[in-house]
Amino acid sequence: MTAARAALAGAIADLAALDTRGTGIEDLLALVIDSEHATRTLTGLGQTWLHRSVNAGAFTDTGLTCADALSGLLHIDLPDARTRLRRSMLLTDQTTLTGDPLPARMPGTAAALRDGDISLTHVTVIDKFLRELSPAVDTETRERAEQQLADLARGITPATLRQAATRLAGWIDADGALTDPADRRRRRSFRISGPDRHGMHTVVIVCDAEGAATLELVCETLGKPGVTLDSNGHGDTEHDGETGDNGDGDTRDAAEAAAAAAAAAAERVRDPRTAAQRDYDAVFTAITRTLARRDLGTTHRGLPISLILTTTVADLAARAGLALTAGGTALPIADLLTLAGNHPDDLDTWLCITDLHHRPLHLGRSRRTASTDQRLALFATDHGCTFPGCTTPATRTQVHHVTDWADGGTTDIEYLTYACDRHHRQIHTGPLGWATTTAPPGHRWAGRTLWHPPALADPTREGRVNHHFHPGDLLRDPDPGPIPDGT
Repeated sequence: MTAARAALAGAIADLAALDTRGTGIEDLLALVIDSEHATRTLTGLGQTWLHRSVNAGAFTDTGLTCADALSGLLHIDLPDARTRLRRSMLLTDQTTLTGDPLPARMPGTAAALRDGDISLTHVTVIDKFLRELSPAVDTETRERAEQQLADLARGITPATLRQAATRLAGWIDADGALTDPADRRRRRSFRISGPDRHGMHTVVIVCDAEGAATLELVCETLGKPGVTLDSNGHGDTEHDGETGDNGDGDTRDAAEAAAAAAAAAAERVRDPRTAAQRDYDAVFTAITRTLARRDLGTTHRGLPISLILTTTVADLAARAGLALTAGGTALPIADLLTLAGNHPDDLDTWLCITDLHHRPLHLGRSRRTASTDQRLALFATDHGCTFPGCTTPATRTQVHHVTDWADGGTTDIEYLTYACDRHHRQIHTGPLGWATTTAPPGHRWAGRTLWHPPALADPTREGRVNHHFHPGDLLRDPDPGPIPDGT
């Protein structure tokens, strides 16, 4: 094993050392093809190695889930780690409880990937095809379909394979996997991704007919030209052609109604927005009206159900950098000032301007649970779960006593921190338990929460901090100098 790994590393080093600036086109293209083939082959083999590592208990004593441990080991995002673990189960031979061998769930696909003939995008297409087949499709038909698609994938692009998979699904699963409304509702989803380099986010909604009809109604009413349009071309709460009580119980007379309708018609003509922009403003207006009516209550996990924004004194003074919402969305300082001063529908906005070196609010032992002010202060400093590498924002966390309340801990701001539900459960005194402390003065990350792994995973139990919500710490201080001993 050691010799094989050394040979692999040596071969890669030899290729990297080649000076290809004068290499002919044919040789360059050969290198491109060979490297792609090798990458695919190694990826296929890696599925087997990963699955066997998990079965051998490689991550059992870490106190983490396999996905969490793999994410930290390879420095990859948690969703990517989950995808790799799931894919390794599909592409690797299994064994029964009695030790009898079982083929991989996608044997044809696994072989094609190990041969270097297909990419992970091909694998995703075939995996999605199999998952979307209805239970009515028998096992033998599924296996034949998987093998057929795997054979096709060796010679076509993923886009063409996707078309072939759709046609094949229509032949062998004419009724489809979605047989009733409950099945369709299970597929509903709402995802926000981004931001891109312009600060824009992408929202992907998968909805059933009821959801589509509701969104359609919102867009047809609030999305008409002239509606939700202010002087700057942004959404507001005005309605066109609206009639109602004039204050004394009488309705408007015909002349007033006609004048209002004419004004609304003229406003629609002047509306500079595209249809897509009007639909966005319509949905945004409907959501903000719901929040302003307090239909969702007043607090969530101790934080007000309002728009909560935070930034530092330095960034605000410089009008540079990014602010953060309680849900984890980053936005430019200019947008923060606009939202804090003029948010639609009178939706309450909380603006937290903080300095990490000043954290007030001390309740001692007089109260076990954190106050709203303390939660706001924690949001302004921690922004989210403080477990190393965790991306959970403040709105999905709970307040944790760095020194447990049962052990005499106090409800003082410097001894409180955010922890998501998943990582909060990992804090205990057992052999796989994590511990938390506050970094002392002189530490590189003084005042931040340190998470100490189980001794089984790290005998030194050296404290770690979460840099996900504080990337500026690393960017602004690339050479922080020596770290004090023991920190």
